Amino acid sequence: MKQLILIIALVACVQTVPAQKNYIHIQDANYFIHSYGDPVTSSSEGFPLWNSYQTSTTNQITSVQFISYMGWASHTGMGLVLTSNGGYNWTSVSFNDTTFTTTYNGVYFINHFTGWTVGGALQIRKTTNRGVNWVRQVPPPIAGVLNSVYFFDANTGYAIGRQGMYYNSCIIKTTNGGVNWTEVIASTSTENELSGQYWFNSSTGWICGKNFLMKTTNGASNFTNYFAGIPPTSNNANALLCVNFQNPLTGWIGASNLDKKNIYKTTNGGLNWFFQDNPVAQNTYVQINDILFTDPDWGYAAHGTPYSGAILFTTNGGLNWTLDEGTSTWFDCLNSYNDAIVYCGAGAGKVWYCPIPDGVNGTGTDKPDKFRLHQNYPNPFNPSSVIRFEIQETSDVRVSVYDIEGKEMKTLVNSRLKAGVYETAINGSGLSSGVYIYVLFADGKRMDSRKMILMK
Repeated sequence: MKQLILIIALVACVQTVPAQKNYIHIQDANYFIHSYGDPVTSSSEGFPLWNSYQTSTTNQITSVQFISYMGWASHTGMGLVLTSNGGYNWTSVSFNDTTFTTTYNGVYFINHFTGWTVGGALQIRKTTNRGVNWVRQVPPPIAGVLNSVYFFDANTGYAIGRQGMYYNSCIIKTTNGGVNWTEVIASTSTENELSGQYWFNSSTGWICGKNFLMKTTNGASNFTNYFAGIPPTSNNANALLCVNFQNPLTGWIGASNLDKKNIYKTTNGGLNWFFQDNPVAQNTYVQINDILFTDPDWGYAAHGTPYSGAILFTTNGGLNWTLDEGTSTWFDCLNSYNDAIVYCGAGAGKVWYCPIPDGVNGTGTDKPDKFRLHQNYPNPFNPSSVIRFEIQETSDVRVSVYDIEGKEMKTLVNSRLKAGVYETAINGSGLSSGVYIYVLFADGKRMDSRKMILMK
């Protein structure tokens, strides 16, 4: 059996990048405190376990992004880490072409090849070869720190953070891929460091920070202030660390303040926000560093301080939040790939991951020429992996997993789907190591099958 596993493990597969979703979440907040932590060993009853990849750094992970089997993470050291096999192996990239060291707070890729990372001293770097080599770009002539970066395409992008000795807000924009960056003035107030951004499209987006919540509908030419819609705190100070929307009306904010009101929700497009109680709000330090919703009901929140850490999740839009992982680990940033796996960057250079147990995700907009299964990734895996499949025409679709003796172990998909490209996740926590076969059925007929390896 070991020989068979080793032989199959050597087979390489190439994955393609699915189309980007319409709603995009970006949050690479200013992390008010940095810490390192211990492994997480528990998860909520009845849901997939969280597991972690140890990257090639022990620095705090500040931002993480995956596109298929490619992944990148910025950290508090002078560089970042990248993986080309779904997180099993990581390579460090060091930026040693300056006379100072700084933290890198954000990373964003528009495809497998082209991405940007930002950090202290308004550092901006771009790669066009998957992150192997990076070229420094020139920011506007201001002093400050960049906490987050986002690009709509190869040309238009934003970076946000702080500038000057009073931590004033900083927004910079490019329309030529970063060849030139210009400052955007959204506020003249002091101490409004910016932390998170969320964009519906190139025109409409939200930016949050300390005592700062603004929206633009014309590509940052003008901003409307929505901060007054958040209930005031006892000392009139509220650090808004992240913002996430599911549609133009419904969104969430993660925060840190003395009143322990750390998660807010709006259902009227940001005009009013209300606090959502959660287990972390009972802690001494309660800050929510990131929030990510994959649909209007299912969402995650990352909490981390030097004293406590947790990943929260909800299945009803935040009406109830459950402690999914509770530990001293500093959980910092969230990312999901095609709404199939959620990733969380954390202390000690770890990237935590968990399949989203919601059946099947994808679109019915593509028209495949046949019914097809793709190789799962990563492969071998432990314990989670993603399976991509194509449906030629509307059918009753089933994707099942069998052991080598032909016994059905799991049914991953059992739905009527229209033609399109889809993905589902498998959680192998309850399975033994070995070779498994996953099969695609359409209207009761076996259409395709492949092997995968669970290696614990």
